[in-house]
Amino acid sequence: MAKGVRNTHHEYDEYLPVWQRCEDAVSGQRAVQAAGVRYLPMLTGEKVEDYQARVMRSDYFNATWRTIAGLSGMAFRKAVTTNLPAAIEPFLKNIDLAGTDMTTMAKLLVEDVLEVGRIGLLVDHPPMPENVTTITVAVGEQLGLRPTLKTYDAQSIINWRYRTIGNATVLAMVVLKEEAEVPGDSEFEWGCEDRYRVLDLDEAGFYRQRVFRINDQTKQDELVGEPVYPVMRGRKMTYIPFFILGVDGIQTECDEPPLIDLVDANIAHYQVNSDYRHGLHFTGLPTLFLSGIADEEPLYIGSARAITSPQPDAKGEYLEFSGQGLGAVEKALASLERRMAVLGARMIADETKQVETLGATQIKRAGENSILASAVIAVSDVIERALRVMAEWVGASGEVVYQINREFTPVAMDAQQLTALVSAWQAGAVSEAELFDVLKRGDVIDGEKSLEEHQSEIDVSVTMPRPANDAQQVAA
Repeated sequence: MAKGVRNTHHEYDEYLPVWQRCEDAVSGQRAVQAAGVRYLPMLTGEKVEDYQARVMRSDYFNATWRTIAGLSGMAFRKAVTTNLPAAIEPFLKNIDLAGTDMTTMAKLLVEDVLEVGRIGLLVDHPPMPENVTTITVAVGEQLGLRPTLKTYDAQSIINWRYRTIGNATVLAMVVLKEEAEVPGDSEFEWGCEDRYRVLDLDEAGFYRQRVFRINDQTKQDELVGEPVYPVMRGRKMTYIPFFILGVDGIQTECDEPPLIDLVDANIAHYQVNSDYRHGLHFTGLPTLFLSGIADEEPLYIGSARAITSPQPDAKGEYLEFSGQGLGAVEKALASLERRMAVLGARMIADETKQVETLGATQIKRAGENSILASAVIAVSDVIERALRVMAEWVGASGEVVYQINREFTPVAMDAQQLTALVSAWQAGAVSEAELFDVLKRGDVIDGEKSLEEHQSEIDVSVTMPRPANDAQQVAA
């Protein structure tokens, strides 16, 4: 039977297991354990109940999510730089009309790009009332009739097609898998069913939206409602305002998740940890061994009472594990933890045992900074593109700037460097604004503060000497 709208792109089929592995690794122990044999194979001859008990004893240390959360925190440690048309600036407080602000959505985009290397962003607009082509921004905001942004994870983008129009490669079709709530047998029951939103350019080149469901009886595609042609300023659109984002920017094809090596090391660590905990379970406690004692005699185990036997050849002893097998497993765990630290999970490495120079630290972080920088640049670019579409939709003009911070780590500044900078300012080698900018980047001054605010707080005309070059100009 033909799949119809459920047909998936061949790259989607190839990367879906990879994305699932990354998602499970990030989700943590519950997801990894629930996956069962996908990440922890059964032993030869192992019973199901024994396997389930072994899974429950196995720990999963979520180094993958710790890394992503740490990198995201580095990117958003300073406020986003924005410069937007006044008409769309209020949209940022509720960018999706579901209560999500733009900064929260930007963090989601960065985290998904780091997690699976792929996420979609749709600029959408509710259909206008009949015979109405334009309304004011204020009325649109009040009625919810204004453009919004919505994200789609990699698993939801099941099919796509590009084509060349006017020497440019453009998105011609994309199928998005969604869930829709459906009523149950009573007012207190409800369920969900799969829906498929198709965004494409029709035969005339106009942007069209259609939604399909699968008929329960025929198992065939069934159109929900009528096709919708989004209208911008009274005209049909000739492009699809949907952006598929990857680490290096807008993607036309799938690519390996940037932290896939860390994900694989994290799952390997889980498997070795399972071996270790399994070994401890059977060797951690001493086992009592009795020889020469009849089975019918009562036995008591514990320090409150001793066991005696009239048989002259009876004896008892405790058997304890004394081999080196678990030591080798412990070394394997430590080796994997060091590997995860190198791959990005620096927070699990013991860095208190050595002192690093600033240069060595910067070199050590160069790899993770480069991955994060690429993600931040890509997300900033796609958000700017989406906000330009929103501005165009409401007829707003002007510059659109949305730049996520790229100064991921504070610039270490000691007293000697600070003194040299102030001396350079006093000598007229740098301006006061340049000095202020350096102090902000070094986290000496609050990054949210403006130069004017800083000057008013310290009363600059009284507490700071005039630069030498300015004094010479006054004297002249």
